[in-house]
Amino acid sequence: MINTLKSNKTTIIGIVLILALLFIQQLTFSPFLKSIGASVGASTFLTSRLLMWFCLLVLWFFVLKVEKQKFIVWEEKNYNIPFYIVSVVLMFIIIITGVTCIQKAISLLGLKSNGASLIRIVNIFKKNYWLMIFTALTAGIVEELIFRAYIQPRLEIIFKSPVVAIIISSIFFGLLHFQYGTIMNVLGPIFIGAVFAVHYWKFRNIKILIFSHFLWDFILLSISLKK
Repeated sequence: MINTLKSNKTTIIGIVLILALLFIQQLTFSPFLKSIGASVGASTFLTSRLLMWFCLLVLWFFVLKVEKQKFIVWEEKNYNIPFYIVSVVLMFIIIITGVTCIQKAISLLGLKSNGASLIRIVNIFKKNYWLMIFTALTAGIVEELIFRAYIQPRLEIIFKSPVVAIIISSIFFGLLHFQYGTIMNVLGPIFIGAVFAVHYWKFRNIKILIFSHFLWDFILLSISLKK
């Protein structure tokens, strides 16, 4: 059974706060670099990832001091190793199928799948492999803790609907990737976010999603480095 939140108003403030922090960071970091004449390189990209960790820290502090409850409101369930392996494989099959279909549809419309921003980031990773690993790790831990562990369960309690919570949290998750420059970089993450959200709703295990998210990003980035 889902834990009852102490205050929907406080919870809404928390959700708005973390989304605002994430989107402000995305919207202001690159323009700030341009304003001071700096270019996006390894050090500046690392800073942007560290800012995401800072956002998570602020959210954790908010939950601890303002919400005064557990960060993860759904009780974590544990499973055997075969379950984790099968879960990762099945989620990857679903994600690959869905993302491929989205990519094909976008191509038929004559739209680009990869923007200049993503290409520039991949070029940075070619000279800084460790940064690629840290980026994938940051995505897996920070984004899953924020969008699945924090936002999704609270939205379900507020709207009293798992479907609404899955849809809204997935859309926000996808929109967070807008800075990569193409519609594919938004629709793809929305679909991936929905897959992860359904899995979290059904199985209540955030660890497998953190690992799956990290592995997915790591594999995609590794493939991109070889192109």
